Amino acid sequence: MPITNQDKLRLLKDLLENQAAENYMTTDEAEQIERLLSSLNDDPTLQPVVSQTLSLIQEKHQLNHEPFQQNDVEQWLNALTIE
Repeated sequence: MPITNQDKLRLLKDLLENQAAENYMTTDEAEQIERLLSSLNDDPTLQPVVSQTLSLIQEKHQLNHEPFQQNDVEQWLNALTIE
């Protein structure tokens, strides 16, 4: 059974919430986030605010593999909840 974009968004949100709570990101989590972002960014049916948020996350992720800032994660989670 293929994973849907809703499933991918839920997984991404779970990873972001976990990283924010622990202020730590494993290499596996960083790679999973990268794969999810690449896959989701290819979907033209996503709402514009979700696509923009995914692009912001991807930009931050590519620039820095340290844990994301708490305020960034909270904003992203709020934007991804719209979907």
